[in-house]
Amino acid sequence: MAKRGQITSHEPTDFGDRDFPAALVNVTNVCNLECTHCFVFRDDNPNSAHDKMNDATMLHQLEALRDKHNIRSMLFMGGEPMIRKGLVFEAMKLFEHATIATNGTYGIPSVPGHVVSVSLDGPKHLNDPIRGEGVFDKVKASIHDRDLSDGTVVMLQMAITRDNAAGIEEFVEAVKDWPIAGVAFTFYVPPLNDTSGQGWDNLTERDSVVDRVLALKDKYLLLIKANRGALGMMKSDVSLNYTGEEGENCLMRNLLPLYMGDGPDGKGAFERTFCCYGNDVDCARCGAYAVFNAAYKKERPRPQAGDVD
Repeated sequence: MAKRGQITSHEPTDFGDRDFPAALVNVTNVCNLECTHCFVFRDDNPNSAHDKMNDATMLHQLEALRDKHNIRSMLFMGGEPMIRKGLVFEAMKLFEHATIATNGTYGIPSVPGHVVSVSLDGPKHLNDPIRGEGVFDKVKASIHDRDLSDGTVVMLQMAITRDNAAGIEEFVEAVKDWPIAGVAFTFYVPPLNDTSGQGWDNLTERDSVVDRVLALKDKYLLLIKANRGALGMMKSDVSLNYTGEEGENCLMRNLLPLYMGDGPDGKGAFERTFCCYGNDVDCARCGAYAVFNAAYKKERPRPQAGDVD
């Protein structure tokens, strides 16, 4: 799979003239954790641990890209974006809608009217081997210690792999009474020729786990932030209709992923990876809930009870 996009220095990369209503931006390649399933730091992605694009340059480029591509919604990610908290807060002002994807170990940012998605990958005994010793308790404390009245929408998101799939029900039971807006799930997105053991050998093996998430949705209609129809599209008999063998059916191509590379002069520039999960992804085994939710929202005749966009 070829990498997409070109590299420039101070002005934004030329990503063509089309509109992208939504985008994601990697604001830093630095992270304080080393999660075993992290897709950002795969070998084929621009991910060396430095921040060569200064705040002023990044803000200028994001504003220019917003205006050129009519970007209304931005997901701020890293690395750990709260390492550059001041930059993120300034950049959020450029967009109508913003989401921060954080590991929660730097506290929960106060961003009234916007979304903070906090990653936890199961109950404590499964999360901490993946994300680091003590992380579960630290995130729990951060979520409970924040200002609950500030208008920030705080979500939890669990990335399901073979390593933690056994704990999805236990995880929901552990967090169901936390002061959060809900729990979201996504599934591991493997690279081509994945040897990590974190993915399923084939989609049929994953079907039973999808069924368990569907059962949780039935049990906790409002807590579980997922659409039944989108989850059903992940089943092995139909999933390739929405991904394709090489991403040819994926509607997430309507999203612009901005990873931070060196640029030709070493001052940093955005690169567009093949997909939001990087350059070397196995589309035929994609587990990204957002891919199937995009397809579901396009196809559904009308919303169903408990639908979450």
